[in-house]
Amino acid sequence: MGIELDVYCYTTAMDACAKGKMWKTALSILREMKEKGIEPNEVTYGVAVAACGNGGRWEKALELLDQMREMNMKINTITYNAAVSALAKAARTESKQQRRFDFKQKGGKYHATGNQPQNSEVNLLWCKTLDLLDCMESEGVLRDSFTFSSAISTCGAAGRWEEAMHLINTMKADGDRGIKPNRFAYTSAITACGNSGEWEPALKLFNDMKLDGLQPDLVSYNALIGAGMTANQPEQVFGLWDEMLQPNKDKIAPDIVTLTEVIGTLDRATGKINRDRADKVFSDAVKLGIILRQDSLDSSWEVDLSGMSFPVARAACRFIFCRLVEEMKKDKVQTVRDFSLITGASRMREYVREVLRDELNPAIYCVVPKSEQGTLVVKEKVVKNYIDGHL
Repeated sequence: MGIELDVYCYTTAMDACAKGKMWKTALSILREMKEKGIEPNEVTYGVAVAACGNGGRWEKALELLDQMREMNMKINTITYNAAVSALAKAARTESKQQRRFDFKQKGGKYHATGNQPQNSEVNLLWCKTLDLLDCMESEGVLRDSFTFSSAISTCGAAGRWEEAMHLINTMKADGDRGIKPNRFAYTSAITACGNSGEWEPALKLFNDMKLDGLQPDLVSYNALIGAGMTANQPEQVFGLWDEMLQPNKDKIAPDIVTLTEVIGTLDRATGKINRDRADKVFSDAVKLGIILRQDSLDSSWEVDLSGMSFPVARAACRFIFCRLVEEMKKDKVQTVRDFSLITGASRMREYVREVLRDELNPAIYCVVPKSEQGTLVVKEKVVKNYIDGHL
């Protein structure tokens, strides 16, 4: 005798699909239930909404909410949160695709500029999120910390810093109900300010987070540094780098994202002081094993720059040849050889060639081997000439 499947069995199966991001299978099970005359309940639909959200199908998640309303089903906080979270995930994904470094040539040099163009898709996701928050309020459904944090995350992706600040303040006002801004909410709001170039509000949020007893983590620091980069705040960004290097109980340390944004900020700024700061930051990063790691395939005479941003590659060029001179002074280098820089057969190759030629003194000239178009080779004679010029 077979086991008779009921709504609980089907819902449990859908929940497994939701956790595995198998949204198509979850919806297939939902259809099968209806075909067999087994009526899905609020929990079943809530699981289906979560499955669509986890699978990156926010449109399907909202369609399911509409179906629930048509059937006069009560939509609870958990189900609404699944839909709000789906919108937030989609907004973050879209924003990451839009955020990039644009490198514009100016006066023979490339300058990195943080750029996030207005995106109608992200704005649509924000509007949908706002609609859900309004529905929850009008229906008397509790909006908890997860609701607000997810909504603020969408604000961050859309660069809607004023709305993010408003939601943070709303959470604080509801503190007596246990709804307080958490680290994720604060960090998302900082991101929203950063994407809009609003440095002061971003810094205030960062400090408010500390005052609320929440220790900023790596993501929080990177969000504030990103805000400083967009707002062109080299001194403050350099200060945050130094702050992260200080011993701390949470062992927060910079990563490659931190390095890229800090050097990107300093590279955009003018003056010798910012160039020196960039060189210090790069040197710190090498000591920390963030870049030019000893366990990588890089060697004393071959370095891969192809995965670096332009500003980081620029700092790397200065560091590499400065290190060669220092090692020669300390008799760590006995024989000079050809030096290879792997750049890929791309714009990076010509950029690095310009940096070596125009910014190092004496100038360093490279060749591109016919069989290795993605590599710049500095001949032994040129390397020796550069080292002799600094001894």
